Amino acid sequence: MSTDPNWLYSTIAQSSAAIVAIIGGFITASVLSLSAEKRSLIDQKQDKGTRLELLKHEKAALSQELDLNESKNFITSVVPKIIDSGKRPSFEELITEYPEVQNLNLNTLKKDYEIFTTMLILANDFIENNSNKITPKSGEFIDWVQTNNFDISKYDSEILERIYNRVQAQKRELLPSWERVLLPPTLLKMRLPHIIPITTQQEWQRLRQTIKADTSEIVYLENDVKTLDFRISKFSYPPNLGWAVGVLGFLAVSGILLPVIIMSCESFYTWAKLLTLITFCLGLIGVFGYILFQIRTLKKIDK
Repeated sequence: MSTDPNWLYSTIAQSSAAIVAIIGGFITASVLSLSAEKRSLIDQKQDKGTRLELLKHEKAALSQELDLNESKNFITSVVPKIIDSGKRPSFEELITEYPEVQNLNLNTLKKDYEIFTTMLILANDFIENNSNKITPKSGEFIDWVQTNNFDISKYDSEILERIYNRVQAQKRELLPSWERVLLPPTLLKMRLPHIIPITTQQEWQRLRQTIKADTSEIVYLENDVKTLDFRISKFSYPPNLGWAVGVLGFLAVSGILLPVIIMSCESFYTWAKLLTLITFCLGLIGVFGYILFQIRTLKKIDK
């Protein structure tokens, strides 16, 4: 009974192909899965990073808006007292006299106070230059301006009026008491308490709540981004992956390609069986050696 001379080569080729397909498929699936996981981590970091930047910009804008409103409100509340005193306290004196400003943004407050101080200086100079035209009987500020045909477009009219009323009141104090009685009541505005409208208070409260919520979410996202950064930095593919590719490549050449070539060339038969068996055995040893080596490596990593 004759035996097929190619049975050994065919068996080795089929066995090698099965081993390469199984192990190669497993390695490929693992690499693709890990690549997808890493891509997912990077996408999550980008999404959270984008959201984080948006929240930081929103918080900065809202904080700036709140700082400006609180600063202007404070200055508005102290302007009448400053003007009526006839003094111009420095910013350091201001924050010493009003300790509550420590709760405000001092940089914003200083800029707004410098703007007010500049307008106050201009208004004071204007009134001083025209103080000789202010008399106890000059009447209201707007009448005085119209009577003298003054151009006050470059001044703050409210500050001008306040200073005008103060100067006029001082000149009235110099008159005899009987003459003061004949004059109309002083035009100096009453020092009413500065009251913030309810709608404004509600708007400020809304800004504070939004800023607080943004701050909490920013802290949460920053922790998430740090965690993702750490996971990405520690991410790695299976160790010794190059060895796996080399061993499978050797087995593919020696266990599949070589037998196929031998089966197509009968002149090789004198030495081919031994060569094929040796290379196939080496390939099997390489595959199982790699698997054992990989298991030992993973155990060391776990420890």
